[in-house]
Amino acid sequence: MSHDNRWAGRQGPVPRRPFPVPDELLQDSGRRRFTEFLMPASVILAGVLVVVAFGFIINRAMNNQEDNDAAQLPLPPPAFTNPSDDSSDQAVIPIPSEPPSASPSTTRPTETPPARKTRPPQDVIIERGAVPSLVNLSAEGDRDWVHWGQQNKFSLERAADGDFQILEGAPKAPRFRHENSPQRFSWRDGSPVENTDGVSSGINTCDEGNGFTLSVPAASSSRVLRLYVGVQAARGRLEAKLSTGGDSETATLEHKEGNLSTAVFSVTYRSSKDGKLNLSWITAESFSDDCGGVALEAATLR
Repeated sequence: MSHDNRWAGRQGPVPRRPFPVPDELLQDSGRRRFTEFLMPASVILAGVLVVVAFGFIINRAMNNQEDNDAAQLPLPPPAFTNPSDDSSDQAVIPIPSEPPSASPSTTRPTETPPARKTRPPQDVIIERGAVPSLVNLSAEGDRDWVHWGQQNKFSLERAADGDFQILEGAPKAPRFRHENSPQRFSWRDGSPVENTDGVSSGINTCDEGNGFTLSVPAASSSRVLRLYVGVQAARGRLEAKLSTGGDSETATLEHKEGNLSTAVFSVTYRSSKDGKLNLSWITAESFSDDCGGVALEAATLR
């Protein structure tokens, strides 16, 4: 039996091939078809994986950029981080109100006058007091002191270091020496008489309008001149005035008897600037034709 008949008897009729194909080729064809299917699928799968991976990378980069941008943004104030919080626990923030507008003034502003240069005050005060039984001129007059009539009617005893601050004006009336003072005057370090334990002498004038004039330095600091005087059957008038201006101050001492009555005038003064205090001790009225007038005994300056 031929080869074709063997196959027909066992398996039925076998189709005829256009041309004979070896069995090895038939076995390899199935394997080759599988390989041809697998290669394109692998390529497609690889492309899909590459696309997925690239999309994942892009998405990750975008997320990181958003996180960075969010980290750089300033955080909102704590009062607004949680809108759901109860507003009753939050402090009320006052809102300043605008001040009421001032109504236009109808009055004109007052012009301030220019400042004037003020000068220190100046004044003269006179007080009268009794004379103690013994007056120590050196102890009382730390600036200067003088005494009249220890030697004669024109003699003037004074402090050796007083710099002639107490000065008497030129005599304009007859003067006399007396020893009628009920008080005594003492001094040390005098000139021309160096010292004495006490004298009762002085000088005097007679008749109305006659008397004595004196002057002492004046400054802005307060000073005190003590003037020891007397009257005999007369009314004496003391006048003190600053050379720098101002009103004069006056005081009087009156005694109608023929004996000598004494007093001390304390003159406290200060001036607006350096100058002088000028004084006059004059017989304002005489009560006797027998030399009624004023007397001058001593003066101290401190």
